[in-house]
Amino acid sequence: MASSSLKVITVVGATGNQGSSVARTFLSLPGWHVRAVARNPSSQKAEELRALGAELVRADLSDIASLVQAFGNSHAIFLNTDFWETYRSVGTGSGLTPLACSRAAYEKEVFYGKNAAIAAASVPTLERLVYSSLASIKAASNGKYTRSYHPESKAAIVSYIEAEEPALAKKMSIVIPAGYSTNPMFSPTLDPKSGQYVVVTALNRGCKMPILDPSEVMGPFVRALIEDEEPGTKLLAYNKDSFLPFEEIVQAWTEVTGKEVQIIRMKPEDLHEQLNLPWELLDGINFVNDHGYDYVLAREGIIAPCQLSNPPETKSYKAWLKGKPMEELLC
Repeated sequence: MASSSLKVITVVGATGNQGSSVARTFLSLPGWHVRAVARNPSSQKAEELRALGAELVRADLSDIASLVQAFGNSHAIFLNTDFWETYRSVGTGSGLTPLACSRAAYEKEVFYGKNAAIAAASVPTLERLVYSSLASIKAASNGKYTRSYHPESKAAIVSYIEAEEPALAKKMSIVIPAGYSTNPMFSPTLDPKSGQYVVVTALNRGCKMPILDPSEVMGPFVRALIEDEEPGTKLLAYNKDSFLPFEEIVQAWTEVTGKEVQIIRMKPEDLHEQLNLPWELLDGINFVNDHGYDYVLAREGIIAPCQLSNPPETKSYKAWLKGKPMEELLC
């Protein structure tokens, strides 16, 4: 049980990359009690949080009653819904097309997000909700790109809260995670035939990508949104000096490993036909090629980390690479 002198932050998805960072950050702060929500509170990752002082509770995003109980007496809630887990689970052995998997994942994620919003809106003590979301590619492209569902489901949850839970919307801030530092698209691989490291991309030359190390810095960004900023703030979260042209991302990898990399550019259509990459991923690349992340920032009124009142200190992407075991980078 939390001391009455402590504020309670409830972290949904506390054992994931983003949620674990939020939980660990608030566990280190005075004045906060961390309630970690997990479907399996006895997992190894959950036990690690428990050992640090977190309260572990079981709840399921499909069950509003369990969420209402988990959210009770919370002053802040961090919410992250997982499109990709559902996308993979509905696709495994189902015979569904990738597009059908995307649609099914969209429906389930929106259902989960609405349940969480309904539960959060019932908490009289709640002061702040921080939702990990994405900007709508469909809206930003004026309907040109419609086959990438993972940003649309998160944007739909935000729209639902704004339209159906206006009191909760007044307490909500948005954090938009950049591309993960662990994303395979940033990692060259060894071509066994040529003996050379290569990276295949559909990004245009000079196209910039922001990069985030979610397991380390999502927590500090969420802390800033809760403790320093007014509700309604929308933040694109990325590491310091890590909004880079793709060529500089690859060059950073070369400088750390000492290995030269050949960049192979392919059209999205060819990646779809030859490598079977789904449009769920490729339409996002199409959008970035057309408009870039700067366009989203301007259109959605989203701020960069440097615009926070008290920006957290984060490592650059190159520094993150330097901290990784060389055998991991050269796998």
